[in-house]
Amino acid sequence: MSLDFEMEYNTAREEMQIPEYGRNIQKMIEFAKTLADKNERNKAANSIIKVMGQVNPYLKANEDLTHKLWDHMFIISGFDFDVDSPFPKPVKEDFEKGPDKIPYPENEIAHRHYGRTIEALIKKVAAVENEEDRLKMGVALANTMKRAYLNWNRDTVENRVILKNLRDMSGGKINLSEDTELEHSRDLIDTTQQASNNQNRQRKGGRSGGKRKKNNSGRRNPRN
Repeated sequence: MSLDFEMEYNTAREEMQIPEYGRNIQKMIEFAKTLADKNERNKAANSIIKVMGQVNPYLKANEDLTHKLWDHMFIISGFDFDVDSPFPKPVKEDFEKGPDKIPYPENEIAHRHYGRTIEALIKKVAAVENEEDRLKMGVALANTMKRAYLNWNRDTVENRVILKNLRDMSGGKINLSEDTELEHSRDLIDTTQQASNNQNRQRKGGRSGGKRKKNNSGRRNPRN
């Protein structure tokens, strides 16, 4: 006996509107659309909703999520399923326009390693009228900038570089003296990273020490 049939590939099938429900539910909806009697279509639609709820059981208990099931059925049908729905039918145009574009800042950051948050803080501090308060806050900002710099570049950085960047980014409003003392680099580097580095060094030291001990214990005494 010879079997004569063609293989059906997904690439040749109709595109699924909501893949999470599977192709069979999409076929059920397509079949229900062909029913001439509206009462039969309504019965079929309610049966399909129950099946869709079984495919996604977490949607069945909540009324809002049941509403979502009906919306999904109309989306899968191509918005031309003529049945009576307990909820307002979704409008095709609402799903075609897509999400609103996210506005991105157009201005470039002078020093990317500091980030926009520090740049915004510098503007706030630069606007403080009292010079003494402005300089006090400037020291805290300089330490924050130094931390950000060290997160970007693990090597040490000279304080004069941070102070110059702060002066330039504030338009000269936060002008700290060259001898302003900032926190030491080792105190600003992420403590988690420091602990990880220490653990790595301890592991390496432990392994090398163990090897040396093993080699010494296995060495023969030349006097024997």
